[in-house]
Amino acid sequence: MGPVPADKTIGEFLGHDGADRFTLGRELHGAFGGLFGGVLAAAALVASRPLAPGRVPAALDCHFVRGVPAGTLRAVASVLHAGRTLAVVNVDLLDERERLGTRATVTLVDPVGLRPLAHAGVAARVPWPGHVDGATWRAPEGVEAPIIATLAPRAPVIGDMGIVTSVRVPWDGDGSSAEACCLAADMCVGAPVGGAFPGQWVPHPNPDLSLRFAGHVTGRDIAAAGRLERIAGGVALVAIEVRSGDDVVAVGASCSLLLA
Repeated sequence: MGPVPADKTIGEFLGHDGADRFTLGRELHGAFGGLFGGVLAAAALVASRPLAPGRVPAALDCHFVRGVPAGTLRAVASVLHAGRTLAVVNVDLLDERERLGTRATVTLVDPVGLRPLAHAGVAARVPWPGHVDGATWRAPEGVEAPIIATLAPRAPVIGDMGIVTSVRVPWDGDGSSAEACCLAADMCVGAPVGGAFPGQWVPHPNPDLSLRFAGHVTGRDIAAAGRLERIAGGVALVAIEVRSGDDVVAVGASCSLLLA
């Protein structure tokens, strides 16, 4: 199976019915028997947007409560706060048995209420190689992860910033920058944890993903660096940086659990 065709919209990629349902196939499963966390995070963002029209995502805190099998998910979204500049939306994704699979909190801001100031920051001064420069990912022997075939991630560089993973956004650009960041960010968190123990496979699902967004994804290629900060007591901490070209468009963090 090759990557998802580029002519899809984000709604088609996520099987979104335009209301509260997402139909997601097994080609979007990750390595641990359920839907890939980046896809679930993107669905939560899509579900949050209608409750804060005209606003753009600034932050996402996503908890993957249990593995979610392929099928139809129902999004239950509610406004926790709606201020003049900032809105906070809670999104629960329920599986076909109406069990809670993912809970997300999304912060969205009104750009009209913000000063149009910009600063490139420090991180963007270190260039990363492009999508075509890396080797195509392969799942570890004996591990099935259909999302790898679907998104065809590449690993262009390993260095002080961590392991960089590049993906090609599988839908036409339509203002869904934050959703695109979710795919690259969640894809990058596993490699640095798995790489800490060469020659052996230790299952290490990540039960959460937190991201902060700034700027817009331009072009089809987006890359994220996952840097292992520490493993202690079977819990791994991974720092995340997401870029579109040389611009940082999101930063975040995730933990992974090294299972016995």
